Amino acid sequence: MARRKKDVIEAEARVKNTKKKGKRVEAEQMEKEKLVDDFKDSNSGKKYTQKAFFFPRVISYIIDIIIVSMVASFIMVVLPRSENYDIYLQEYEQVQADLIENKITVDEYIQRSIEVVHDLDYSNVVSMVVEVVLLILYFVVFQCYNKGQTLGKKIMNIRVVSSDGERLTFNHYIYRSVIIHSLLANILIIGMVLFIDKSVYYYASFTLQGIQILLIIISVFMVMYKKDGRGLQDLVGHTRVIMCNEE
Repeated sequence: MARRKKDVIEAEARVKNTKKKGKRVEAEQMEKEKLVDDFKDSNSGKKYTQKAFFFPRVISYIIDIIIVSMVASFIMVVLPRSENYDIYLQEYEQVQADLIENKITVDEYIQRSIEVVHDLDYSNVVSMVVEVVLLILYFVVFQCYNKGQTLGKKIMNIRVVSSDGERLTFNHYIYRSVIIHSLLANILIIGMVLFIDKSVYYYASFTLQGIQILLIIISVFMVMYKKDGRGLQDLVGHTRVIMCNEE
């Protein structure tokens, strides 16, 4: 009888512990959801609740691209430029003009473009490397240390935060940049122009750029029409962009 009573007591204790554990897990989940829905900056004490609307995001993106382009242009003024770049550029423009004026067929245009596109990009590879480095420094490193804000986002009062309550790392921003800033596409193009055949490069780079444009278009429509305003870059990076409304 005493043994049975002891077993009953132990069973009741296990049930209570299970209930407590379940309540603790539920409380942790609720706290995590609260953190996602009401992000609070532990340093500034600011609380953010509203998703960033489409136009502030577009304007901040334009501002950031202008900033990166200006810095890249300044750097390229200092760095030596290939003497053949202008020659290849004029040749490529001439090929396009000949096609528009029906002086050459589409097949002739492709054959001439295979040669000149590779030579043009090869002569511009230093500029492409500078662009990739700037993209990483600005959209990954700077944005990470600046708590989810580039200069454009700061001007438009928006911020990148985690969608699951975790602390953002470099990886989150790299995943975002792969989609929205063509980071991976640019790196692959640099590798291809240096190491693969001209004809393969022409078709591969064209395909890669087409895929990148498609990803950006899809992301734009997702930001515009999804309820949470999350684009492909947000889904891949486990992030979302919100308004910095102080409460």
